[in-house]
Amino acid sequence: MKLTPLIQSPAIVRILLLLICLPTIPVLAQPRKETDIGMILSGEINKGLVKQLDLTLGEEIRFMNNTIGFERSVTTAGLDYFLLKKKIKMGVYYELIYLYNKNQLFEMRSRYFYNLSYRQVIESFTLSWRGRIQGVYRDENRGDYKFNPKYVLKNRLQLEYSIFGKPWKPSISCELSNELNNPSGNEFIRIRYEGGATWRMNRTEYIDFFIRYDRQFDFRDPHIFYVGTGYRVKM
Repeated sequence: MKLTPLIQSPAIVRILLLLICLPTIPVLAQPRKETDIGMILSGEINKGLVKQLDLTLGEEIRFMNNTIGFERSVTTAGLDYFLLKKKIKMGVYYELIYLYNKNQLFEMRSRYFYNLSYRQVIESFTLSWRGRIQGVYRDENRGDYKFNPKYVLKNRLQLEYSIFGKPWKPSISCELSNELNNPSGNEFIRIRYEGGATWRMNRTEYIDFFIRYDRQFDFRDPHIFYVGTGYRVKM
């Protein structure tokens, strides 16, 4: 698909401006609150099982309190199925989470989620959308939760740029999270901005570098700047 006719269309310009600006509207009314700095380290293995079906295994560790305090570890396993020459992807995942919760206790959680994503290549750019419905089961013996499990809907828009002849691929994204089963009323709970780049080491190995900003709508939680890196293998 050619990029030039698209960017000359007033309708396309208005849509892109709306997608960029709309998620920030609820944030403008938020008062100033605490900001923390965190770090994310991760590893991932992706293996093609049969045609159009991939298996993903991953491990992630997060630190907070200016990167010196353990926050959580996440062990992931999932399957992805591709359609329409990999433009559409459907996935089902399970994650085992071990974290230090708000009650200053270590807690085990189970999270499962379903993904639906679509990607479109426009010259050197790749624009993608991902929708996710996830459920998290929390340990009532380790925390006082008003509702359990917690269901959340997430929508992420991402733009990647391929530099011709270079192993680097920079990207930016924005993700908005919304509660689905809060008895007090479902609200937006987080907006996430991320910018970074992927370095392709060879045909199968990749290293990701990124900076992430999690802006929480819940006044009890701090806003968090994460600096992260991840290693990925495609087999």
